[in-house]
Amino acid sequence: MDCMPITLSNHRKERGFTLVETLVALFILTMGLVPILVVGFSSRHVAETVKNNLVVANLAQEGIEVVRGIRDTNWVASASFAMGLNDGDYEAVWNSTTLMPDAGRFLNLSSGGLYTYSAGTPTMFQRRISVARTSPVELKVVVTVYWNERGTNKTLEIESHLFDWF
Repeated sequence: MDCMPITLSNHRKERGFTLVETLVALFILTMGLVPILVVGFSSRHVAETVKNNLVVANLAQEGIEVVRGIRDTNWVASASFAMGLNDGDYEAVWNSTTLMPDAGRFLNLSSGGLYTYSAGTPTMFQRRISVARTSPVELKVVVTVYWNERGTNKTLEIESHLFDWF
């Protein structure tokens, strides 16, 4: 009869991870998660910057439109196109029919989503509307919006020229 020899092995089957294997696994996991977290945080900052730039561009355009609306109202009333639009620095909200002297105030965001100087949540945005009469038939309007984003002071300035066509 052929018999297989029986050998005793001192080598036991290991179960679980050793400390070194656990550390290597954690290192690999960390190296995979760090870039994901970095991209997540950077995309959040980029989204915030894009949102602020959009708000600022609209606030600047709104300033031009307020002055244009006053000019158009003057035309409809058969008044001088520049009535109430004297040289100077002003502030105004979206539905203004007159300009108020610039006081350097911050805009507030109302519960209805409108930017105003009265009620609402304070924002980081300031707006100055500068009007200058460059000729008897032309107004130069410059709107400047100021804000601070992550410790950096930023400014957007747009310019428009409004004419007396009548």
